[in-house]
Amino acid sequence: MIVMTRIDARLVHGQVAGRWIKLLHATKVAIVEDEVANDPFMVEMFNLVAPPGTAIECYTIEKGVERWNQDQFGDGNIIILFKTPATACKAWDAGLKYESLNVAQVPMTKGRERVHNTVHLTKDEQAMFKDLVGKGVNVYVQAVPEDNQQDIVEAINKL
Repeated sequence: MIVMTRIDARLVHGQVAGRWIKLLHATKVAIVEDEVANDPFMVEMFNLVAPPGTAIECYTIEKGVERWNQDQFGDGNIIILFKTPATACKAWDAGLKYESLNVAQVPMTKGRERVHNTVHLTKDEQAMFKDLVGKGVNVYVQAVPEDNQQDIVEAINKL
């Protein structure tokens, strides 16, 4: 069962490994990110930082969509992680049809503006999220469990 789908540029780190995995009783994290899946060192690193009892599986977008269509990443409580808004949207368009998307950490870079404390988006990324919402996906900002969820479109519209 998918318990969370999340965008976090840091992927598996303190908030995910130390808080969300425990809170959601996740037994698996599926990282869908071409760059990571094609880097054996990164795959090994993420497996080393995973809490005991939590499997880490890394997929390209193509392989992630195949696995989703096969069995939605298998049994247990599963967190799907994307590194960027573009990857999350490409995966959805390719067939990985998640119902909700937690936007947690998108760093500031040139061309991005601050939408929320830890979320910075380009105009194109803002449009991608509005498009996902229009397709029925619940897209929200929430870095840690204690934070209230904020609708991404409301956050964007405050700009």
